[in-house]
Amino acid sequence: MSRVQQLYQLQMLDSEVDKTNQQLAEITSQLGESEALKQAKAQAEAAERQLRQAQATMQNLNLEVQSLTQKIAQQEKTLYQGKALSPKEATNLQDEIASLKRRQSQREELLLEAMVGAEEAEQQLEQTQAKLVAIQTDWQSDQEHLAEQQTALKNKLHDLKQQRPVMVKVIDPDDLAEYEDLRPRKAGRAVAVIKDGICLGCGVGASSSRIQHARAGTELIYCGTCGRILYVA
Repeated sequence: MSRVQQLYQLQMLDSEVDKTNQQLAEITSQLGESEALKQAKAQAEAAERQLRQAQATMQNLNLEVQSLTQKIAQQEKTLYQGKALSPKEATNLQDEIASLKRRQSQREELLLEAMVGAEEAEQQLEQTQAKLVAIQTDWQSDQEHLAEQQTALKNKLHDLKQQRPVMVKVIDPDDLAEYEDLRPRKAGRAVAVIKDGICLGCGVGASSSRIQHARAGTELIYCGTCGRILYVA
C-alpha cells in the first residue's frame, strides 16, 4: 500500500468519525421535550387554571345567591309575620326586599353564565389533555427510537476509534504529521482524489506530471490550487 493510499484510508476513517459525531450531536439536540410537547403542556395547564377560576367564580356566586335568598326570606318574615310596623318602616322594608331581589336576580344571571363558562372550560381542558396525551405518546416513541439510534452510533464511534491506532501505526510519522496539519485547514479533507484529471478537492485540473507522480505513490504530491495531497484511485 502506497504512502498516500494509507493517508487516504485514514481520511476515510476520520471522515466517518466526523459524520458519526455530527449524527450524535443532532440526536442529542432532539432528546428531551420537544417544542410541541412543551406547548401542549402549557395549553393543558392554562386550561386547568381557567377551569379552576371558572369553578371558583361559580361557587362564590352560588354562595352569594344563597345568602341573598336567606336575607330575603328573613326580611319578608319580618314584614308579614313580625311585629306591627309603621307605614314608613313597612315601606323601607319593602324597598330593601325589592333591592335584595334585584341583586339576587343579577347574581343568578351571572351564576348561569359562570356555569356555562365552567362547562366550556371543562370541555376545553378535556380537549387539551387529549391532545397532550397524543403528543406525549408520539414523543415517547420518538425518544425511544432516538435513544436506540444514539446507542448504535456510540457503539459505531467506539469501533471506529479502536481502528484508528492500528491504521496510524503503519503510517510514516512525517506523513501523519503532514496529514494532521492539513486536515483541519482543509475542511477535514487533507487528501483529494484525482478523477478524470480533476482534483475533487477544488475542482481544478491537475497537470499530467502531478498526476503521474501522484499515481506512483512514492512521495506526497500536492494540488497546485488547493494544496491537498493528491491521490489517484
